[in-house]
Amino acid sequence: MHPVAAWAGLAVLLFLRLTRVHSVLLIHDLTDRAALKHVRTLATKRAHMLSPDEYGNISEEAWEKHLNTFIKKTLLPEFQRRKIEHLLAQDPKRHAGRLRTRINRIVDRHQPANPAIEFDEAMTGREFELYCREVLQEAGWHAALTPGSGDQGADIIAEKDGRRVVIQCKFYNGTVGNKAVQEAYAAAAFQDAPYAVVVTNSVYTKSAHQLAHKNGVLLMHHTDLERLDLIVTSGAGSR
Repeated sequence: MHPVAAWAGLAVLLFLRLTRVHSVLLIHDLTDRAALKHVRTLATKRAHMLSPDEYGNISEEAWEKHLNTFIKKTLLPEFQRRKIEHLLAQDPKRHAGRLRTRINRIVDRHQPANPAIEFDEAMTGREFELYCREVLQEAGWHAALTPGSGDQGADIIAEKDGRRVVIQCKFYNGTVGNKAVQEAYAAAAFQDAPYAVVVTNSVYTKSAHQLAHKNGVLLMHHTDLERLDLIVTSGAGSR
């Protein structure tokens, strides 16, 4: 092969490789930008979808499906506009997995820092209420314990950014059932609060989930309490 032709061929290959590298970097940058733009909604969705069910099991299937929809409807149109979507056509499952990983990392960095107060399995019910109040205060809520009588089932009344939330705390060894949902709903109505929440260290029965969904009561695990503002912002727990 003529030296000039060889050098020309090498230059073309180098150009194509650099163009591909640039396109991949652009895909990563566009993914990061979109994830940061929607990080509050993504964090809220992930908190809901990765919450334990009534048996304590966590399935990532719904969350991965949601991310695939986010990639298809939010990212892909931008990739097409930049004419770089063809890179994802080669082994699309692998590329989608990499994009999901990038999005999850951004959501991880967005999560608030762990509160200084520590959860203890040996605490009493009242200590659990104090713990929940401290977690909320660390997250910027004005949270107050109710006196314990005449509150119609409310344990904590929390307010932030004009949102008033009534919280029923259940420190259980067993599952939490319909009664807690009913108490939270009644307490929110009595306190004239638009948001009703039950928070527990345990799990909820299937019927509790169904009743809560029907009545707009939010069921939470205590580990998600620090993200309460993200969750109620999405409309969850609103009666």
